[in-house]
Amino acid sequence: MIKKWLTCLVIAFIVAVGSFGQSGQTAEAKTLWGNLELKKGMIGKIVIVKDAPLYEWKQNKMNAVRTLKKGQQYRVYSSKIVQGSLFYSLGGGLYVKKAANVQYVPLSPEQFTLLIKQSLKGDYELVSGKEHVSFFIEKQRGNELSGWYFFTENDPLPVEGTIDGNVVTLRVYFDDYYDQILETISYLEQYKVPKSEIEDIAEQLVNNDDYYIQFQFTVANDPSNFKGELRFVGLLLDDRYDVVGTELGNPFPVQIEKLD
Repeated sequence: MIKKWLTCLVIAFIVAVGSFGQSGQTAEAKTLWGNLELKKGMIGKIVIVKDAPLYEWKQNKMNAVRTLKKGQQYRVYSSKIVQGSLFYSLGGGLYVKKAANVQYVPLSPEQFTLLIKQSLKGDYELVSGKEHVSFFIEKQRGNELSGWYFFTENDPLPVEGTIDGNVVTLRVYFDDYYDQILETISYLEQYKVPKSEIEDIAEQLVNNDDYYIQFQFTVANDPSNFKGELRFVGLLLDDRYDVVGTELGNPFPVQIEKLD
């Protein structure tokens, strides 16, 4: 008879992520469009071709507050028509009037998403409630990603993944890290599996590429916050507690945050 043990139990998730440390890597989190960092809600940018006044919308009127210099660039979030003239919103109640000395460059949603997908390298946190875990995308070659998942501060686990459309899928492999494997299956104790058998199961999972943690997130309209899901691989054991197979468990909703 085959027994199915799923590591997607809530207790397993807490055990798995509770001891994760910070990565300590140098982040490459900023996603740039030219020399501007992408921000949620951007619809374009302006380039100051010739010195132009900056306005503040206050008391239902535009008030000039200072002069923007030639060559400067600013994010645009929306536009506003005042007395027949178009003004670009720079956020914070500040505006620039559409004129020959101001060049507006639109940013389409498709271009926004493409820029994010091309700039995935950097530090991240995977968040579920009060629990969080750090991971780091170190290399990006086309649609292939690789990096490190900080199961513990001193023993990061390798991460490999791909980009398919707007979906990023990453898998954490345990390789020969016996102690980390043992920790992820410690939940078997509550099912009265003997400690010696749990240790033997962990030995069977060493260098087993079918045993991993998988998480996915979708690139959308925000360069630093993504909705995702995490899955643990479940174990299929026979009556002698030999691993005869694995299967991907049910997903947990998680939040993926790219750090500055």
